[in-house]
Amino acid sequence: MTALRNLALPGIFWLFVLYLFTPLLVMAVMGFRDSNFVAFPIQAWTSDWYREVLFDRDIQESLWLSLRVSMMATVLSLVIGLPTAFLVARTSGLARGAFMVVIMLPAFIPVIVSAISLRIFAGRIGLETGLLAIALGHAVASMPFVVVMVLTRLDTMNRNLVDAARNLGADEFIVLFRVTLPYLGPALLGALIFSLLLSFEDFVRSFFLGGFEQTFPVMLYSRLRFGFDPGLAAVSTIVLLVTTGFGHFAGRFLRSGRGGR
Repeated sequence: MTALRNLALPGIFWLFVLYLFTPLLVMAVMGFRDSNFVAFPIQAWTSDWYREVLFDRDIQESLWLSLRVSMMATVLSLVIGLPTAFLVARTSGLARGAFMVVIMLPAFIPVIVSAISLRIFAGRIGLETGLLAIALGHAVASMPFVVVMVLTRLDTMNRNLVDAARNLGADEFIVLFRVTLPYLGPALLGALIFSLLLSFEDFVRSFFLGGFEQTFPVMLYSRLRFGFDPGLAAVSTIVLLVTTGFGHFAGRFLRSGRGGR
């Protein structure tokens, strides 16, 4: 029975991996098809689609907009999430639980409900759809994860470090920037990376809050309505490789300990 379990569990795992990555592999291969249609078998191979999408103006503009939105949303989520984590860290018991319920609520609300609510709220306060509205919507979505990452790191911090700094004459400003923030370095970097990636791939909130400005996921959706061609497969593969490489580098950076202790 033990031997059967030892064989079955790895088999199930690799079947699951195959199920996840086969569509991505097919998409990458279709970017090399020498045709305007996506289908098997592939009669001829070409890299023209990968070259063309790099100079496509609509793709360039949508990628640049997504990058700007991601950076704005990340800054907002860090600016709001960091002091919120400090506030929660100073509480305990029922108060802490109540704070966490309110903070984590955006992460558990269905995305479509969140997007509609944000669109209504933006209209109520007179905020026009576009870059700022998308960034605020993405910040609302990523802020709970920032709080959790920072709070988890903050709870492991030895209070003697802060007390020692104060005994040596450091004021609260110095303690924050010379002791606390360096210790939170890995958590802040992880929160930054997660917020960037979460914002970059967010389609639903971008669709409802974007107006005439199209982020990369929205641009893909608008083109998919007219059919899926190898060009879309090519640009999707490029973005997938870049984001995967970015995430892999960040993971190695954090594990190496260079992000701070």
